[in-house]
Order: sequence, then structure tokens, then C-alpha cells
Amino acid sequence: MDSLVAYLVAAMIGWVPLHAHAPSESPDEARARYESIARDAVAVAFDDAEAPLFSGPEGRTQTALLMLSVASYESNYAQRVDDGRGLGDHGHSYCLMQLRVGRGITREGWTGPELTTDRKLCFRAGLHILRASFGVCHALPVDDRLSAYATGHCFADAAISRSRVSRARAWRASHVPPKELPTES
Repeated sequence: MDSLVAYLVAAMIGWVPLHAHAPSESPDEARARYESIARDAVAVAFDDAEAPLFSGPEGRTQTALLMLSVASYESNYAQRVDDGRGLGDHGHSYCLMQLRVGRGITREGWTGPELTTDRKLCFRAGLHILRASFGVCHALPVDDRLSAYATGHCFADAAISRSRVSRARAWRASHVPPKELPTES
């Protein structure tokens, strides 16, 4: 699992460099937090109870990579978002995936504060939303399957979908995933 976490952390740093964070967080602290974020994404993506977004032997790795790509756009992995001090959408969106919960709950029954207290809940709820978008937009090319997630509608050439999906796909295309992968639990 360590090689997969290192692979994902390298992608995260490539997308949002460690020095991009608040001065209150040193690069070493930011790296440790990135490693923790990657471990939590892997725990969700490799959970047998969760279907991956992609098929094949690297489907779960691709799923973790896409979740982290989405989080990079939604929150920049910012510490203040990660710890719940920073909310998006005028106080309605929570956690690194910036899930719009407001004062309500997710379809799983989790509140916004719970999503920031337990990052795995954030990734799990985010994965469910991504999977729903992939499902309703299944007739579109892969790069457009997050259009429902991003806009509420399925349509081709959705720039917001393409940016998130292509970021993950480009990383995978230029960086070979590790052979040693976590066993599905």
C-alpha cells in the first residue's frame, strides 16, 4: 500500500504543490497530511463494499486517482477545508470533495461536520456522487461522465468534467502505477 500512497501523493503534489499552502503549515506537515489524505482515498477506493468507477485490474487505483483529482479542483487540499474551518459555496459545501450539504445530510445520513471529522466519510460520499454521475452519463465518453456531478445534466464537452477526469487520466498515462497494490478488503 505504501507504494500506491507514494504514487498518489506524487500526483497530488504535481497538481497542488506543497508550498501552495498556508504559512501555518510547513512543507513536512503538508506532505504528512497529503499522505493521510491519500491513505483515506485508498481505504475507500479499495473497500470491497464500494464498486470502483473503472473496471480492470487498475480500476480501484484509477478510482482513487479520480477522487483525488476532483478534490484537487474542489479544495486544493487546503488545510482549512480539510479541518472544517473553510467551507465552500457560502458555507454549504464541506470537506476536501466540497460536498454540498448545507445544514442537511448526505444521502447516507452524514452531516457536513461529520464529513470533515472523518475524511473517509467525505471520500465515500463523494465516490457515491461520482458513481451516480458516471451511471446517468454512461452513454457519454469517460471524460464527460462527471458532467451530471458538476452541472446536474449530462452533456458532451463539459469542461468542468473534462478537467477533472483528464487530470487523473493524464497522470496515469505519464506515470505507471505501482505493481504492488493493496489487497481488496
